[in-house]
Amino acid sequence: MVASIYLDTARLGKMTPGAQDVHHDFSRLAGEVGASIQLTDFLWQGHESVSQALLDRFPSLEAWKGVAQLKKALCSLTTLPNRSRALIAGRSAQLMKLAATLLYRPCRNVLVTDLGWPPYHAILENERRRTNRRLTLVQVGRDSLAGNLDHQEAAERIRTAYIEHQCDGLFLTAVSHLGVRLPIQEIVRTIEQTAELRFVVVDGAQDFCHVGADLQGDCADLYLAGPHKWLGSFHPLGLAFYGKRRSRDVVEAVLRDSLECGHLDDPLLRFIDMAEQEDRRDPDETVNLAGLFSCQGAVSDATVMGSDRPQRFSNRLANSERVLELAESSGWVPELPHASLRSGILILESRNERIRSLEAQALRAKFHQRGIALTAYDQGRVRLSMPVERLHEDELRMVRAGFQHVA
Repeated sequence: MVASIYLDTARLGKMTPGAQDVHHDFSRLAGEVGASIQLTDFLWQGHESVSQALLDRFPSLEAWKGVAQLKKALCSLTTLPNRSRALIAGRSAQLMKLAATLLYRPCRNVLVTDLGWPPYHAILENERRRTNRRLTLVQVGRDSLAGNLDHQEAAERIRTAYIEHQCDGLFLTAVSHLGVRLPIQEIVRTIEQTAELRFVVVDGAQDFCHVGADLQGDCADLYLAGPHKWLGSFHPLGLAFYGKRRSRDVVEAVLRDSLECGHLDDPLLRFIDMAEQEDRRDPDETVNLAGLFSCQGAVSDATVMGSDRPQRFSNRLANSERVLELAESSGWVPELPHASLRSGILILESRNERIRSLEAQALRAKFHQRGIALTAYDQGRVRLSMPVERLHEDELRMVRAGFQHVA
């Protein structure tokens, strides 16, 4: 059975219609035209560089306006200042390596919370050891998921630890993979009032096109994200946004140095950055460009949806409330943060020992058999990511039946 309700976006989002169309026509272009000079011009200059006859054959490619315009459009989907710039990489881990280098260049002690993604923390720890600096971990996850912290208490706990441990840098997770949403701007502003803050990195992998953390007013030096989850491009890419006056030139200098010395090993990032800096059009090695085009299609869809981020987030929260009500009636127990820290991700846990004894993949398969795609963990725990449109009554009935079946 093909799952008809997709609630697994926190891992990998469904491809949007626009992303499908652009990806399809790009694949046809690659098959019928190949990597000719037309493709090179098209990549950088967009649809205006090719003939109308070619666009008539591949109409969806009219959405492509070139790499520079894709970057500009991606920036517009964040809450960062208008002057922000974007980096695009084939692997998000490479941009996290850049973030770690940027953090430990000026900072002696970087504060992180236990809400962070473990592989990212591992990259940060490697850089800490290399530079012989310090890393301070603040525990907020358990209390947040239990509903024992609101946004002010979370911000105060982080600020207190920052001052007590004499930190001078921050690596914050805007929305954790378990759905806890941190008040980024409040944390940064509170710390800036009483202590030195040299560099701030925000992990927005679960935030970009989902919640939309308030990052206005230059509260982040670097914001990490990806288009393949909540934006819906499907093809994994790494994104990084920057532009703060104090650090913009530093980001670009460290990026160039890291690419030249091989510390960052990402062909797509190198190809785009060197082409923009030196007007080099041919990559040093073969680069997969398909993700750029599906990303453009997803961006176009997001732009058509409009700029009403609060309403879209409100829809996700409303869906979460309905699903929670249905799941609880079947014996599932939520791990529910305070309302001020919630997101469109819902964590539920079964109290049934039979369900808790299942391996994660078996539990996921049980829901899939009932038409529901979600993320499952061991010990009877599941994660559901809410869609941006309100769930219809027939979808809610299917959710109810699914939780009753897997109860």
